[in-house]
Amino acid sequence: MSEDVNEYDGIFGFGSIINSSTHAAWLESENASSFAGRMARVRGQYQRAWNFRSATGFTALGIIKSDEAVHVMNGVLFKIPASVIADFDRREVGYDRIEIPQDCIELLAPEYHEKPQLADEFGDMPEKVWIYIPQEGHDADENHPLLQSYVDTVMQGCLEWGGQPMAREFVATTVQWSPYFLNDTPSSRRPWLFRKEYDTIDKILRETPSTHFTERKHPEEFASAFLSNMRGIWSVPRRNTTFTGRDNVLLQMHQTLTTQSKLEVVGMGGVGKTQLCTEYCYRYYPSYYGLAIWLNAESAETLAANYRQLMADTTDVDVKDKDADEVVTEVKARLYRLKVPWLLVFDNLEDHSLLEKFVPRGGASGHVLVTSRWVESVSYVTTLSLDCFDSAESVEFLCRSAGERNVQGKDNLKAARALADRLGHLPLALGMAAAYMQRCDVTCSEYLNRYHQSGTLLAHRASKLVDYPLGVASSLSLSLNVIQRENNEAFELLHLLGWLGPDQITKALLRSLLTAKSERKSTDEEMALVASARKQRLHNACICFSLTTMLVVTTARLSKQRLRNAGLVSAICVVSTVFHLSKSSREVPVRTRKPSISSFVYEETDEIWNILKSFSIITVKHGKGSMHRLLAQALRHAQSEDLACRNLEICLRAVLMGWTFRPEKTETWQASLAILEHAKSVTMHSFEHKTSMLVEIARLSKEIGILATMVLNRFVEAESALEHSLKVICQAERTTHTHRIVQAESLYELGRVLRYQGNFEKSEEKLRESLMIRKNLSRHDPTIHQAIAETLHEIGMNEVKRHNLDSAASFFQQALEIKQLMDAEYSSIHRDQLDASYAKTLHQLAAVYVARKPPSLAKAESLLQEALSHSTQIGQRAATLKELARVTMRQGLLDRAELYLAQALELYEELYGENASHINVAAVKFQQGALESQRARLEEAWVCFSDCLRIRRQVYAYARNQSDNSDENPAHLDVSSVLHELGHVAYNQHNVKSALEMLKAERSVLERLFETTPTERITQARLTNLTWMKKCYQTIGDEEAMLQIATERKGLKLRKKVTENDSKHHISDNNLENRTPIQVESLRCRLVVRQFALASDTERAAFNGDVQTVLAELDIAISNSESNSMRSGAIIFYNTVTKALASKQVVPKDVLLRACDDLRDVLRDQGIQVNDMMQKAL
Repeated sequence: MSEDVNEYDGIFGFGSIINSSTHAAWLESENASSFAGRMARVRGQYQRAWNFRSATGFTALGIIKSDEAVHVMNGVLFKIPASVIADFDRREVGYDRIEIPQDCIELLAPEYHEKPQLADEFGDMPEKVWIYIPQEGHDADENHPLLQSYVDTVMQGCLEWGGQPMAREFVATTVQWSPYFLNDTPSSRRPWLFRKEYDTIDKILRETPSTHFTERKHPEEFASAFLSNMRGIWSVPRRNTTFTGRDNVLLQMHQTLTTQSKLEVVGMGGVGKTQLCTEYCYRYYPSYYGLAIWLNAESAETLAANYRQLMADTTDVDVKDKDADEVVTEVKARLYRLKVPWLLVFDNLEDHSLLEKFVPRGGASGHVLVTSRWVESVSYVTTLSLDCFDSAESVEFLCRSAGERNVQGKDNLKAARALADRLGHLPLALGMAAAYMQRCDVTCSEYLNRYHQSGTLLAHRASKLVDYPLGVASSLSLSLNVIQRENNEAFELLHLLGWLGPDQITKALLRSLLTAKSERKSTDEEMALVASARKQRLHNACICFSLTTMLVVTTARLSKQRLRNAGLVSAICVVSTVFHLSKSSREVPVRTRKPSISSFVYEETDEIWNILKSFSIITVKHGKGSMHRLLAQALRHAQSEDLACRNLEICLRAVLMGWTFRPEKTETWQASLAILEHAKSVTMHSFEHKTSMLVEIARLSKEIGILATMVLNRFVEAESALEHSLKVICQAERTTHTHRIVQAESLYELGRVLRYQGNFEKSEEKLRESLMIRKNLSRHDPTIHQAIAETLHEIGMNEVKRHNLDSAASFFQQALEIKQLMDAEYSSIHRDQLDASYAKTLHQLAAVYVARKPPSLAKAESLLQEALSHSTQIGQRAATLKELARVTMRQGLLDRAELYLAQALELYEELYGENASHINVAAVKFQQGALESQRARLEEAWVCFSDCLRIRRQVYAYARNQSDNSDENPAHLDVSSVLHELGHVAYNQHNVKSALEMLKAERSVLERLFETTPTERITQARLTNLTWMKKCYQTIGDEEAMLQIATERKGLKLRKKVTENDSKHHISDNNLENRTPIQVESLRCRLVVRQFALASDTERAAFNGDVQTVLAELDIAISNSESNSMRSGAIIFYNTVTKALASKQVVPKDVLLRACDDLRDVLRDQGIQVNDMMQKAL
């Protein structure tokens, strides 16, 4: 080896250092991939253990030193330049670096390595070898658990270096594994989405009982088992270490939020709103807030996606099967019940109506912080306008960000003030200027001179940057000039990034862009060569034609023999001309191979990445970069139309390189999700600039829609993407077979999305249009038949939703007939896909027969049995067996139902693991309990329902009452339903005490649910609950309790009737949205007061709370309304009613009714219809 060994030290990695991919995040000055490494073992006093508590709240790997025993610990010995040892010391804060004697180290032979050449490249042993030992050791606990993400990092490193043998040795030689083991990975219940090599890692962990792998818990299970409250920061951006000034603003924000629940920070882009709110989160967590949640609020879809991810991170609910509204409702309910002070940050909000949908109503401990570019008058949100820096803050910011040495001295300070003035004191522009000074090592004075002297690259298009100072374009222009001189590839790549999404910029994306750009350059060169060749051949053809013409002209003077010879020459020339022209027209470039990503591209990407970071063009967090939207906008506006089209085609090809999405292959979802925003951005811009790759754009837009539906449940976003795909196809000048296929596919997917949203008529329209296109295509392409069958199936599903059961059955039958005909055509490769599709249609057809009046249970059972014979997927078989059990129970075939349920449970245990607390397992247990109740086997029913309750309590633990630890029942309808069944079983066992205990628990759950979601379904459940409680009290002869329950039930029925009348005669009015708040509240208050006046004396007690509530709401509406006749009438009504209710005598019924009549007349004068439905009572 030529290298000087003395220039290198050795570091023995026994934990996360084993994984070399973790090095790049904290080594700024060195290429981490260049560190040579070799598998090794350390023998002696050191033993690896889980005993180091990280400052971020988890337990990492450390070392136990023992003087009594000899231990063996495997790992990787890295050869590190001595110059970067200090970087390792900063990384391993809390550890001491200790030298290991060389006689304790064993270097493993090359054959132990997955890549034996790495051992050969390592060379000789460094003279010094270091290991990091914790300064203090502590076992894991509930506040510092083991994290699956950390374990994955170490295990992935082991698998990379030494395969499964090394990973197993790591597990075997590590001690102090703990039951405080948290599966913190994203979508932890769907590991295939985000965890690399999860199956191998989990298998190895499961093999060793000491790892406590079987006790590993998902976030919501961990919180339920160990934590009393949810705490922490979720998705808040990294704190800015150069944050400057704004102290008074931060104090004002906090003072406002201590008295108001909502605050909005407004200002132009680049003024620092996001940085300000990020700083606020870190300053007041955890001293004031126990939970801070950061949300991307650009649209309802992005907010729903954030809530979905939050729910996936904090509950075990399979969010894939829930629509957006369900997810939002559950998250809001959880926040409502939290007693820990929480802060919701809505970043970049554009539609203020979204606050109503995504913020919980009420909740004593919650605050909302909003950032927005636009000032919108919203009465219930206090607004704080954020301006640019003042002069002092600008200079301080430049000193901190550019380096004090570049702003030292009077001249530089003077230049800093002048530069700040020129840049409008805008933090974004100042940040780019500071990065330039730091990167190019120039003083502020020199930068100001360059700023004056340089031509502004973006000046001629800066006028398009509406509402922004030209300093943004000027600062960017100066940086671009330097970048172009230093690295033209980085300059061109930056212009490509302007067309992609502003976030999730990765090195892999840059490599794809470089490769796509190289492909485009090669194509352009080939086309240029072809054009040149054609031009030359055309030139030759013209010469031949000219000679021919000359010969023809001169032949008139020649003899006959010479004439014949000349004719022959002319013929040859003509043939030559035709040959040259035809060859020129036929010749096209042929690509022999597709360019691959070379090792040079990796080095070039690293260089470009560092350049963009150093100029503050992108900010990097966890290996992913972000570009300010204003910079991207400026870069786009700087490009001509021709350059924009060329760059967009390059971006589209780059995105397609990483877009691997296949709906049926879940392993492709993660990679496509990572570039989803880039795909959406490039398809939108490509359509606007009318690029030539229309089919590719349309197909990508269609797949974006499918992904948004299947993986994210973002139906509005999916509808938009699919509509965009259809618009692109319509833009094509010539429609080909491929165009028609993509059009039919987009229409089909759009029809499905519309059905999910409940728009059945429009769904049918799109599906039938798709069906017509596919039938036309099938005349020349028999492979379309499967697509026709799927379209018929979807039309049938749509008919089911519209309750057209006969029509639905007809479409399902047609789909089955086509699939049966295709059976013989399919190869074994497609067999599973066809069987699953066939079983799906059979299952839905069976559901139609069950839903009919009267139901055709025998036919449904036959279809489900046939579906079962075609089902190969575990989940699909289990669902079919559950449905079969329901059918056979209704037929009275209880033994068969019992068998089906047992088989379904066995499949679910195979899918989720034995004793798994999963929602589907609970559903089977519930059906088993119902079956045993039907058989009057009450003890067995009690056991099944109890198992179901135990699982549901764990599944919905997030919805527990945080203020009352004695209440173990979460507020969820699934919990209340099983409590009701347990009460029913206990009553039939003549155990009235237990029955009342269960029914009271159900009552408590339903009351808590009604506080947040007062739906008709919950109201009906409450009425049924009270009926059974009355029955229990009647059994034991408690007449006082019976009377109390009867009164409560009567009041609840009255309130239900009022709600129904309100909905029927007032809320359903088509003009409600045009009414003022005081008109709406007057209508509601009048209706409740009228019902109260007409009620009996015993009924009024249950009604009194509602009257007080509507009067309070009317009072607020009066205070916020302008003076007019409506306000005057409402004031008279309010005063009359409150005075009548305050009377200590009997409530004057006639006074209340007269007040209602007077208010009715005022409302009618306002053009509002008021229909009293209780004339008989009058």
